Amino acid sequence: MKKLVHGLKNLQKQGREEDLQADDEPNMRQASPTESVSWQSKTLFRTCLSSLACSDEFGPMMAAEADARGFYRAQKRAFVADGQAYNWTIQTRWFSDFTAIVDFVHVMEHVYEAAKAIHSDEDQWWQQYVAWATACWQGRVDEVITELQQWQSQLGPVPDDAPDTAPQKVVSSTTTYLSHNRTRMDYPRYLREGLPVTRSLAESLVKQISKRVKGTEMFWDDGPSGEAILQLRAAIISDGQPLADWVAQRPISPFSPPPLVAKSGR
Repeated sequence: MKKLVHGLKNLQKQGREEDLQADDEPNMRQASPTESVSWQSKTLFRTCLSSLACSDEFGPMMAAEADARGFYRAQKRAFVADGQAYNWTIQTRWFSDFTAIVDFVHVMEHVYEAAKAIHSDEDQWWQQYVAWATACWQGRVDEVITELQQWQSQLGPVPDDAPDTAPQKVVSSTTTYLSHNRTRMDYPRYLREGLPVTRSLAESLVKQISKRVKGTEMFWDDGPSGEAILQLRAAIISDGQPLADWVAQRPISPFSPPPLVAKSGR
């Protein structure tokens, strides 16, 4: 959890979120070839959008792509995101009949930081984190909010000049996060209905885009060239033929020579 939270924080400061580097990942037991993995969801088709557009402009782009891919006709529809308000504005406007789900990994991050803020002993904060994470996983988020409010009363109000790591501020931030997203945290129901509870597949796409766009010694402006690079990269990693469509429909540079057109005459 320390490595996971540390990685998420660093990536959020850089304006993106992606998987941790392989060297930083904790050792995890690998499933043997004979073990069944039938419970895992399988990706049938993936589509990706990437743009410099603001969220107000990006929402309609998402809706158009979802409609073209037939998402609105699916029997089960889910919109998974973190707790950012603009994500849920997009969901409300363009995906209102999709089940709204907050990414459980981000929930774990917040309750871990809150547990760490109120307990100086590592064993105590770990036990507190496990209790809160379990309660959220089981759909008992209201109990966690109540306990956090009690801790807030003990710690007192948040000072105006409090740093981000101040216990009062961390507990207040976690309480606000859970309160705003409590209706999107019914994880037992999501699991029963076979819906996703994390956006790990989307995060892997972010990493594939970032490796091409935000790598070492790669510099793009915020104008047409940067937008073109993002659209091109998204087309390449999407299934189907979006790359061919993008090449056929891409805007031509005004500095390019006009295409040769064959004309016939009498």
